[in-house]
Amino acid sequence: MRTRILGLALSAGLLVVAFPAAASADTTGSGDGWTPITYSPFDYPAGLVCPFELKEEFPTQAVEMRVAAAYPDGSPLVTDFRGPLIAHFTNLSSGRTVDEDLSGTGTLYNLPDKSHLWVVPDNLGVTVQAGDPYHAQGEFVLSGGAAVSISPTHQPDVLYQTKSVDVCDVLS
Repeated sequence: MRTRILGLALSAGLLVVAFPAAASADTTGSGDGWTPITYSPFDYPAGLVCPFELKEEFPTQAVEMRVAAAYPDGSPLVTDFRGPLIAHFTNLSSGRTVDEDLSGTGTLYNLPDKSHLWVVPDNLGVTVQAGDPYHAQGEFVLSGGAAVSISPTHQPDVLYQTKSVDVCDVLS
């Protein structure tokens, strides 16, 4: 069923815009449809994502987004993203840190059932909280291509990935 939804979304060209979690858009875009966005830091308590308290910051970010297609009511159907993004992760218990490159391009499809589909040929960060029915909890960096479905209740399901790094394991 998930493969069918992915094929349908891509072949039908369902394109919608949505802002990633903890990102805000700068409405002073360049006039070509691309608008800068800013990612805010996250602080996850121990046990929610990793066994330890995890802090995620973005020391390098120049990501832009544009709505490539909209529904008749004007809400985004397809949103494109591009640009550099480096995530700095810290295990607040041990002080260990790691930087991961989330730079590249990607497309976000906002589907009529309020679910979302990310199709990313480059790099993508995926946060999976405890209790997710589709994937083990953790902070994952997917690179080399990925497709991720986000349910209407905000639970990610990795449909395809080339390479995955579990940041929680790296920082343990």
